[in-house]
Amino acid sequence: MSFGVAVEDEAAEKSLSARVILTGFMDFTTSHGITHTYHAKGTLKKLFWGFLTLASTVLLCLHLWIMISGYIAYDSVTNININEARSLDFPAVTVCNNNGVKRSNMPSWMDDLVKSSMGSYLNGSDDKISKNDLVKKISEEISLLNTTEKSMLGYSYADMIILCSFNGENCFESDFWTFYHSVYGNCYSFNTGKNGAIQKTSLAGPSNGGDSIILKFVISCLTLIINIGLYEYVKFLTEEAGIKVVIHDQKAMPFPDHDSLSTSPGQVNNIAVKMMNTTRLDGNYGNCTRLDSNEDNMYFYPYNVSYTQWACLRTCYQKELVNTCKCFDPDLPYDYDTIVFNHIEKAKGPCKLTNSTNVNCITEVSSRFADRTLKCGTCYQPCNEILYESTQSTSSYPALSYIDDFVAVINKTNPLLLSKLKDEYGDDQVSFAIQSNFLKINVFHQRMTYTTYEQVASYDDYQFASDFGGAWGLWIGWSTLTIFELIELGLDMLVYYCYNANKSQPSQ
Repeated sequence: MSFGVAVEDEAAEKSLSARVILTGFMDFTTSHGITHTYHAKGTLKKLFWGFLTLASTVLLCLHLWIMISGYIAYDSVTNININEARSLDFPAVTVCNNNGVKRSNMPSWMDDLVKSSMGSYLNGSDDKISKNDLVKKISEEISLLNTTEKSMLGYSYADMIILCSFNGENCFESDFWTFYHSVYGNCYSFNTGKNGAIQKTSLAGPSNGGDSIILKFVISCLTLIINIGLYEYVKFLTEEAGIKVVIHDQKAMPFPDHDSLSTSPGQVNNIAVKMMNTTRLDGNYGNCTRLDSNEDNMYFYPYNVSYTQWACLRTCYQKELVNTCKCFDPDLPYDYDTIVFNHIEKAKGPCKLTNSTNVNCITEVSSRFADRTLKCGTCYQPCNEILYESTQSTSSYPALSYIDDFVAVINKTNPLLLSKLKDEYGDDQVSFAIQSNFLKINVFHQRMTYTTYEQVASYDDYQFASDFGGAWGLWIGWSTLTIFELIELGLDMLVYYCYNANKSQPSQ
């Protein structure tokens, strides 16, 4: 007796038992095509259900091929959402003077170099040098100074920022982070989070200095009144009068020579910003770099800032100089002991314009950097990035009707500055001096909203699994239970044949 069926010999038992197992499966399986084909009465019906089962299987295979092809294409879409917020982080704001070195602070060698270059240029001498070459020579000399000596050449906080208020409250030098830029000298960054909590915005729009007693406590507008010190500009060297303004995320390094707004004296500059938060996919869906990746960010070690694509490109440029020219750009960070540079040969020293070999190599690398042919293949966009879109509007400042009041404020807060203006321009030219040297900047959120750009998989794992199971159910009626039925059938057959094999062996 085997599987409840009486047989006369082992061969019949084996044939009948296998048939019993298969018959039981076809009687109760949830694979409908098999069941209908098995139970169909008559040849025509069996052929009909057999054909339907085969055709459905072919269509299933076609459907699965289309689905799998779409899944392994790893396409993505970008979801754009405009979100309202009760409060928003206020951006970091960096200001730099177009004139990097005060005329009164110039060392004698720099003064002589500027005068000599200007004289040769104006006289049409054959040995005249371009302004660009002059800037490079001065930058090369300044790069040899230490940080303190460099900062002493430029405008101090007290020189440049006459008034600062945020949310109607005064802000001070301690609220700013200072760094030195090779072109713009001392730059001052507000709300970087390096020296205090990050300020937030609760309402949109400018506060116009916080004149409203009620609104000054709720409207978050940064107001700066800046003295550009035009009388301290270096002749022949600085062409534009004004301030560079960079609106950026707290974690990002500001680049006033790359991504900045220009403001001019005699104007109030209203800068409305809109926050944009971008999230990108890595891996199969694209290439992006994590913010905490420091291998391609030479600015992390001196300034503790996060990765950005522009920081990576400049790092790539510095690496190429070190690797190809065996020297480094002294205007850019370089520390051999960091992970950024310790895997390439150590530079012999700063690149010098007096060295013709250095000059030719630097020119070649700079040209490749400018046309994006340097091998900077790992400089991808950040996986997470906060950017600010800025809209700038201007009007005259201060108004003629307000100049007397403005003079009174300066005389009260900084009488030495007023005396300096009178000495430089004359007592009867104070109005002209003010309009030539002062500007006002208001920075505020345009709306209490922020836009998110999120790159997502157009066909993710969950959707693929759902569609995969749905296709099996649609075309041949299979479900998860059907799969376990097939597994059970396989196990039954395996147990049966193992049992039969053991039974056929002679007993000891």
